[in-house]
Amino acid sequence: MDLQKIMAKARDIARTTGTITTEQLNGLCPNSMEPDDIAALFASLRAEGIQLKDSDSEK
Repeated sequence: MDLQKIMAKARDIARTTGTITTEQLNGLCPNSMEPDDIAALFASLRAEGIQLKDSDSEK
């Protein structure tokens, strides 16, 4: 897994709203992610101030 590439794409998505949906994030991640990789990804999202939301309709 290349966390840097995933984070770069997540930043692009979140650039205007500061959020990314779980669906968008799932589309960026490989199916074979290990729990430690997922934890690192969430920590990186938090560190960058990117909020995760369940759907596009959520405010």
